[in-house]
Amino acid sequence: MDNFIVRLSGITTLLNPIMTFLLLLSAVFFLLHMKEQVDKVESYFRSIALSLQRISDRMSDNNNQGG
Repeated sequence: MDNFIVRLSGITTLLNPIMTFLLLLSAVFFLLHMKEQVDKVESYFRSIALSLQRISDRMSDNNNQGG
C-alpha cells in the first residue's frame, strides 16, 4: 500500500507542471481568440459608423438643397 501511495505521489508531482503548462497554453490561445473576435466586432462597428455617417451626410445635403 505504501508503494502505491509513493508511486501515486510521484505521478501527481510529475503531472503538476504539465497541467500548469497546458493551462497557461490554453489561456494564451483563448486570449488570442478573443483578440480576433474583438477585432472583428471593432471592424463591424466601424462599418456601421461609416454607413451612418454617409446617411447623415446625404440627409444634410438633401436638406441644404431643399432649403
